[in-house]
Amino acid sequence: MENNELTVQATTGAMDKEGNVNLTKVTPAELASYQSLTSQLNEKDVNSIINYGSEIQNSIAKQSDTFLTNVRTYNSGDVGNHIGELLTELNYIDVDQLNQSPFKKFLSKIPFLNKLVTDVKKLFQQYDKITSNVEKISNKVKAGMINSVKDNAALQTMFDANINLIKEIEKHIIAGQLKFKELSDELAQMEANPTQYQDYQISDKRNFTQRLDKRLADMKIVRFIMLQSLAQIRVVQNNNTSIAEKAQSILTTTMPVWKNQLTLAVALQRQRQNIEVQRKVSETTNTILNKNAEMLKQNSIEVARENENTVVSLETLKNTTKSLIDTLTEVKQIHEQGALTRRELDKGLQDLEAELKKGVIQ
Repeated sequence: MENNELTVQATTGAMDKEGNVNLTKVTPAELASYQSLTSQLNEKDVNSIINYGSEIQNSIAKQSDTFLTNVRTYNSGDVGNHIGELLTELNYIDVDQLNQSPFKKFLSKIPFLNKLVTDVKKLFQQYDKITSNVEKISNKVKAGMINSVKDNAALQTMFDANINLIKEIEKHIIAGQLKFKELSDELAQMEANPTQYQDYQISDKRNFTQRLDKRLADMKIVRFIMLQSLAQIRVVQNNNTSIAEKAQSILTTTMPVWKNQLTLAVALQRQRQNIEVQRKVSETTNTILNKNAEMLKQNSIEVARENENTVVSLETLKNTTKSLIDTLTEVKQIHEQGALTRRELDKGLQDLEAELKKGVIQ
């Protein structure tokens, strides 16, 4: 983009940057060119002042309409929105989620290998989805960059056209100022000799001069606004350039770095999970070995203790011997009691028999 000055030198030395006119600096060569413009100001034509410089205003309106038509199909401000969408997508993945351990419910086996692969697969699916969205937004950003360049080209055309229009306005202002001086001198002459003129002639001259003065004031305001527009156009162009440069930086720098770092984060997490698997396998192996060693110790002690014991313990033999002696003693007592009972039975039977015989005899 060309670095045009924001202030424009007047077409003649008769006007300074502030829009002030010094008619003493108008050269004879310039005066001839201004006379063609002052001839448009005809006191007998009431519309001549209204029409004076109107073609310049029409040119300003026409070029503004042309520019609005060109930019209406695409709003260069959308580039900023697309960049916002891009940053939203870039922040959508929380890399910290890669640090969530999938082994919190680890028991005694290792059934989580499938879960590990599934988690990484889901992560890549999410990555692929976001990458696809980012690519779509990137295309929009690229299109926005192109339109920003087009907008700047249109703005540059407007900038150059405004410079030419400012120069044309200045010519009309200077020419109108020459006419105003001429009319002012004539009005002063008429007011100094009122008897030589009709009252309406002085009044018409005064009104025409005042209207021309107002018209020149309006044109000076338009010139100043046009000068302001030069700075405004440059600001818009610089903003478009900044947006395009930022978009280009994101597309060429941020995007590749983001993809690279996310891929690296996934690879590091996969590596971390593999290390976790190995650690859990080692822990499981150590647990099994320790448990087996403890069980082996307990079994060996119990087997050795049982092997050293006799088939029948001394305590058992004592108990059985005592029980046997008690049994024999009790049996002997029973036998003795039985013998005693039988002897008593015999004696009793003899007595009964004797009584029976006695009874029979009687």
